[in-house]
This record gives sequence, structure tokens and C-alpha cells, in this order.
Amino acid sequence: MLGLGALSFLNPWLLAGLLALPVLWWLLRAIPPSPQTQAFAGVRLLLGLQDEERQTHRTPWWLLLLRTLAIGAALIGFAQPVLNLTERIAPGQGRLLVLMDQGWASAPDWADRRATVEALLEEAADRRREVVLLRVADGDAVTPGTAEAALDVLRSTEARPWNPDPAATLARLQEAGLAFDETVWMHDGLAREGTEDLLAWLGDQGRLRLISSAETAMALTPPRLEDGKLLADVLGAGRDPAGARVVAMAEAEGGGERRIAVAEAGPSSDGRATVTFGLPTELLSTVTRISLADGPSAGGAALADGAIRRVSAGIVAVRDDSAVTTLTSPVHYLEKALLPWADISQAGLAEVLGDEPTMVVLPDLGDMPPEEREELTGWIEDGGVLLRFAGPRLAASIGAQGFGSVQADDPLLPVRLRRGGRVLGGALAWSTPRALGPFDPDGPFRGLAPPEEVDVRTQVLAEPSPDLADKVWAVLDDGTPLVTAKPLGDGYVILFHVSSDAEWSSLPLSGLFVEMLGRIVALASGRAVGTPDADELEGTLWRAALLMGADGAPLPASDAVEPVPGPALLDGAGPNVPPGAYIRADQGERRTGAGTSMVVNLTMDDTVLEAFPAPPPGAVLETLGGEQPQRLGPWLLALALICVVLDVLGTLIVSGRLSVGAKVAPLALALLVWAPPPADAQEGAEIATSVEATAETTLGYVLTGDARIDNVSERALVGLGNALVRRTAVEPGPPMGVRPGEDELAFYPVLYWPLTAATLPERAGLDALAGYLRGGGLLIIDTQNGSSGFGGASAVQMREIARALNLPPLAPINQEHVLTRAFYLLDDFPGRWRGGRVWAEAARQTGGGPEDAEDIPQFDRVDDNVSPVLVGSADWASAWAVDQRGAPLYPIGRPGDRQRELALRFGVNAVMYALTGNYKSDQVHAPAVLQRLGQ
Repeated sequence: MLGLGALSFLNPWLLAGLLALPVLWWLLRAIPPSPQTQAFAGVRLLLGLQDEERQTHRTPWWLLLLRTLAIGAALIGFAQPVLNLTERIAPGQGRLLVLMDQGWASAPDWADRRATVEALLEEAADRRREVVLLRVADGDAVTPGTAEAALDVLRSTEARPWNPDPAATLARLQEAGLAFDETVWMHDGLAREGTEDLLAWLGDQGRLRLISSAETAMALTPPRLEDGKLLADVLGAGRDPAGARVVAMAEAEGGGERRIAVAEAGPSSDGRATVTFGLPTELLSTVTRISLADGPSAGGAALADGAIRRVSAGIVAVRDDSAVTTLTSPVHYLEKALLPWADISQAGLAEVLGDEPTMVVLPDLGDMPPEEREELTGWIEDGGVLLRFAGPRLAASIGAQGFGSVQADDPLLPVRLRRGGRVLGGALAWSTPRALGPFDPDGPFRGLAPPEEVDVRTQVLAEPSPDLADKVWAVLDDGTPLVTAKPLGDGYVILFHVSSDAEWSSLPLSGLFVEMLGRIVALASGRAVGTPDADELEGTLWRAALLMGADGAPLPASDAVEPVPGPALLDGAGPNVPPGAYIRADQGERRTGAGTSMVVNLTMDDTVLEAFPAPPPGAVLETLGGEQPQRLGPWLLALALICVVLDVLGTLIVSGRLSVGAKVAPLALALLVWAPPPADAQEGAEIATSVEATAETTLGYVLTGDARIDNVSERALVGLGNALVRRTAVEPGPPMGVRPGEDELAFYPVLYWPLTAATLPERAGLDALAGYLRGGGLLIIDTQNGSSGFGGASAVQMREIARALNLPPLAPINQEHVLTRAFYLLDDFPGRWRGGRVWAEAARQTGGGPEDAEDIPQFDRVDDNVSPVLVGSADWASAWAVDQRGAPLYPIGRPGDRQRELALRFGVNAVMYALTGNYKSDQVHAPAVLQRLGQ
């Protein structure tokens, strides 16, 4: 084989015939020989006669060129030229080493990667080559074996949500001491520690083939808050991350996720571009995850931690305080200190509690009316956090009698307070103002350093008690409590023994005050602010509550997953610590309530992606999913044949054996052959499509214009069709995509429509779908957001679609609906998400209700009481989708559960419901159904 750039020749030795073309040119010019000139007087008698047979003096140059072109085209065609030919494995028995990076950057095109390696191993099996398959992310042992054994391992291999380790792979290869005749490395295009050393070692072993994608995967840093906006950085290596689309996800009602925002990355610098979400303040704290919209992966997604969690804090206005709006009032200091952490409102206690805040702040308050006290106590017991500050009012009410008094055992105070505060120059006087003492290393203020300039001049004192030490969060340098707290039900009561203004201490004037309130806000939100250090994690165990898959989608963690040591969380994501959310597994109730959860993302704020290094000399580079090989031989042979035909015609013309009309005929024939197809070719294609759709029962899906979504829909209906063939008498053909308004929809009994933010068709398309429903078709609308209703990004679209399609009133499907027993007996309809509801046409009522009104569409006139539409949000396509071998494309649910099986059963029921109508609602089936239900 001979390669000339992108052009290769499978039989290059035939090209040697091109060297004979100059000799052939000379021979053709010499044959036929030139006629001799002979003078003959009788020629005058022949003047005027027409001689039909003529012989040229010399072969015309254009005829010589035509003949030379025919011979050259034939020689090159028989040499089998191929464009974009991928180099094949040379025949032999040498040992083959196959490396697969298999990390998160391989997830976007994992199916193509696995199919390429599978074809490689199948060819090695045909040649009986010894194979070593190493999955770099899994850390496989270097064990030679057969290609068939490697194929079995490959078919059960999935991409991993962490980075591969080239350095460890090189160490295992060197330790094994094996030699390899050929190495194929399916890498992900990114460089890591040890990549260059491994590449150099492989180049010394033998022939090296490097296969990668045309574009490397991009990564995403964890979200962060800056100036009230949610930001993240998109990282790229070898590609520009500018313009990348990033989606923000939030928890959906009933479980799962819903998309709440989409933003594009701005200009890039050094492979990093910033994306900004302009979300309202009330939505910032609901963000649970951000992910790349295109090419999702574990590195292209990040879980949100406490750094973006904002809570709602209500400051109770102090009664009859004339300075409440001044710059020196207690409320002013609190607003400034809480602003970085919380959304603040200020009102009376009743109004504050009516807004359902996460934290309530009392600047300086004595006692309160019994009804307000009872309401506030119940709110704390339900999980609220009450933050109180001392002051003149609280100090005056301690031990007093009557209204406004604070009793010793007040549940709204964490400790018993001593009457008569400690005041500089008073009975319990200090000689000088007191400084702050060190914070408890296990308390919520751990890691904060008290500044020397902060002093305390006045405070309220706590009565000594056996449990006082357990309630102290901060002290002065003489050991007297500064901040105390106690749990109350599911909430907390916290007291600063100084005022929130600068009258009693300089603490409100310091940055420490802001940080202390930030830690309390973190306690209120249920999340820890900041990452614990190694000393804090030493000796702790953490259990995964949520794990991130290789595609960046969150998955519930199995209870069988072993807890990991705390210090391992600081090492980053890897095989032992997959990316996800972790909670403390070695503690019961903690009095601080903080530091009980931690998020481990694959990328951090300082992560930098590096491109794959330059390959060693002699390495063969291939692009995954690149241009397909094109054989040029048939075209060149056809050109040679055309040249031969033209040569014959040219010879006849030169020799005078063709008339003028005959000269025009070949040209007209050629024009007819090469003329463009007639205008009705498109109609012929439409007829062919219609014949194919009606030849078998064909399931259809609505084309959205998004290649990824359309591909998932196609593979989903393939998987559902396979289940129908195995389990029922329905044998559907290959699914077909349709464009409402352009394609005929009447051929498809069921249409699956994955509704996203950009899939609303034009008016003509909606009219076509409305006609499809009137004709008896079943439309399955899947919003794919996991919501229990029509919420999320598709709420407005659902209202528009309902009006455009003239849908009847919809209601959630209950256990009496025929869809629950159309083939299988079902009580749930999960897909990728579970817990959501499925909506269908509401049951007709009698008695003159609105359902009997004439303007309600009577779909049951043509569809046998079958609902024309099913609406859900479970993302059934992801649960049904299979690859070319019939294996599931996406992980669904926990390992070993029945979520995917139930999703398939729902799909089977939906198809049978569309084909058989209310057949299973007949009373003749009631005894069998009741028997199956155990009733």
C-alpha cells in the first residue's frame, strides 16, 4: 500500500504503467503512417467527387490526449486509489496492545470509541493475535489473552467519571516486561501527569496508532457567587470554549431535576471562558448542578455546594426605636453583615414568619406576647434558626416581673442569663475591655482568627450550669461566653451576648462579624461554607449520598458503597472517591450542625486542561468519526470507459463515417445521461417513505432539530420496538422521524415528542399535529425535566401547545385508567426520572358539567375513547434507548432495580393502548385483572 497524504493506493505497483504513457503517445502519433505524395495527371478527372472514406495525415492531438487519458485512468483505477483511508492492521501474529483512556473526557462519544475498539479486536480475533487490553481509568493488570476475551471485557466497559492515570499505566507496563509489535491508544486528547513518558515508551515498542476525537471534551468549574450573580468557567484544550452553552439545574417537584437557565460563555483567554447566569435572587439558592449543554460529561458538570446557597433572613423591627433607619442602628449593622450571605427582609415578627424565612434575627428584644412566642417556638422546632443579640432591652428584662420580662428558663434563649450585665466600670467591672478568645476547633467558627483590635465593653452574662460548656460557641479571653446556642426541635436558638451595634463592643465594626454571621447562615441553610482542612477530616468517615455518572448526570448512591476516609476527599475525584455529594457517616447529632456534607467535583477553580502532546515520529494519527474512506477506482474506470467511447466516436468523425446529424446525437445522448433528475424526484422520495412507513407498524418521533435529542429518540423507539417484538404480537419496523407540517403523520399510530425549550414547531406543524390527533393518533409528549406537573422550562410551551392542538381537559392517570392494564399491570410509569405523574384526557362526566360542553373536542368519536395525548416528564427515551448491539445507552436508577423494566413496560402499554383502544376496559377482563391484583 502506498500513501500520499490523504490519498492511498492498494495496488501501487500498477502505477508503474504510467511510465509507458510517453512511449504510447509516440506510437499513437506514428500509427497510422503518413500517406505518400505521388503526382498523377489523372487526378484532374477526380475533382468534384465525394470520397466518404478519408484518412488523416496525422492523428489529431485531441484524439491522442483522449486515448492517453483513457489508459492513464484505467491504470490508476486498477491501482485502487482510496481517499481518507484508515491504515489497517498488517497481517501477522504479533502481540497487540490496546489502551483506552476511558475517563470522563471519553464520555461524549463513548459509543463510537467502543465500536471502533470492538472492530479492532474483531479483526485481531480473525488473525488470532494475542491481545492486551488496558483500560487506563480502571487500572487493569497487564495480562495477555485472546481477542475474544478482550471483547467480552470491552462489551461490559463503561466510561468512568474520573481522570485516567497514564503514570500508573506506564509503571504496570514496565513491570510486566512484555514486548508489543503494535500499540493502539484510544486517547481523549488531554495531557495528564505521565502522558509524555507513556507516549515515548510506546513509541519505542513498535508501530503506534493514536486515535482521538476531532474535538476534545470541555470542562466546567464549580459555580460561584460574585456580586449576586452565578458564575462558572468553561475550560478547553485545543479548542475555544467561547460560546459554549451551560445549563443550570434545580431540584424538580417529586425528585429529579429541571432546567432553570441557559447561558453562553463569553470571550476566552488561555483556554478559559466565563459564563454568567442572571438568575433572580430567589432562584440562586435552588441551583443544584450546572452542566454543559453539548457534550456533557463528569468534567463538564459540577455540583453546587454551600458557596452559592443563599437563605432568606428576616430582621424583626425593634418596637418604638426612633433610630431604626439611621446608620448607627442595630438593624443597619445586621443588614450590612448579612447581605453577602442572605436575602434580607425587615418587618414585624408576624410578617417575617409569614414570609417563611430560613433565619429570623432579633436585634435587641426583651419578652414578647404569648401568641408571638408560641408561633416563633413552633417555627424553630420545624427547622428554623433564631439569631438573637443582647442590648439594653434584653438586659433590663432579665428577671423582671410583668410584661417585657425574660424568665430564667426561657426556651427562646440558649442559656439562663444573670440579672445585671457585665459593664466596664460596673459592679462586675473589667479593668480594661476584654478581647476575644480562640474559637473552638470543632465549632462552627473553626478556622476564623479573632483580630486583636476587637474588644468587648459590655455583655450579658450566662448563669453557670453543668451543660453550659456544651452550649458555648465563642468566648472572651477570660473564658466568659460570647456566643451561646442550643438546639430546639429541628432548629437552633443562638445568642450573641453583646449588642449588634457598636455600643457594647467593636465586633460589629470588624470583618470577623461578617464571617461569623456567614457561618450561622450556613447552619441555617444546612450546608457548610468552605472546605474542611486535613486536620478536620482526619479520623472521619464519609458516605456518598449522590454520585455523578460519566455523562455528568447525578445518580443516587447505593447503600452498598463503602464509606471513604475524610482526608481522601481532599485528593479529588478518582476510582476510590467518585465525584458526588458526601455526608458524614461516623457521627450522630453534632452540636454545631456544620461540616456534615461535602461536595467533590472533578474540576476545581484552578484546574487547567492541557492538550495531548505531539506524537513520536512514525506514529499513525487517526480521527474518531472523521471522513469516511472513499474509493476512487470505480470513478476512474468509468472515466476510462467514457474516454474509450469518445475515442471511437472521434475516430468515426475524423474518418468521415458519421454524418453531421450523427455527430450531434452522441452529444444529446450524453446530455440526457448527465441531466439533473426531474422535478418530481422529491415526490418519488416521499412516496418511497410513505410506502416504507405503511409496510409495517411504524413508530414515529418528532424531529426537534437537535441532533443529540433526535438520536436518543430514534434509539429509544428501536429499544421499545425490540421489547414489543420479544413480548407482544406487535412487530414494528424501524422508527422514523417526522417533521410536522412537512411529512404525513397519519401513517404512525404513536408519535413520541421530546419537548424542550427549543422544540416548539411553527403554526403549520401544530396544525398538522392537531389533525393527527383528530384522526386517532396517540401523541406522547415528554418534557424530560422530571417534574410532577407541567413545570420547568416547558410550562409556557405546554399552554401554547394545549391551545394550538385544541386538547381536551387533562388529568393525572389513576389506577382505574385502562393504560395501567393495557398489557402489563402497572402503578407507576418511571423513565429516567421517577415519581412524576402522567396526564391523559380527563374522564367524561355526566350531568351537564363543562366536560359535556359542545366546544370540548370529542376525540372519542374516532379513537374509541383513547386519550389523544399522554403528557409526562420522566424522560422515557433515555430509559428505552439502546445502542447498535441492543445494550442500554444510559444508566437508569440504582444498579439492580426495576426502573428500566418498568419504563419499558409503560412503553409497551402505551403502544398497546394506542392499537387496541379500550379493549382491556371491557368487563369481560375484570375477573382476570382482579385476580392478578389479588383482590
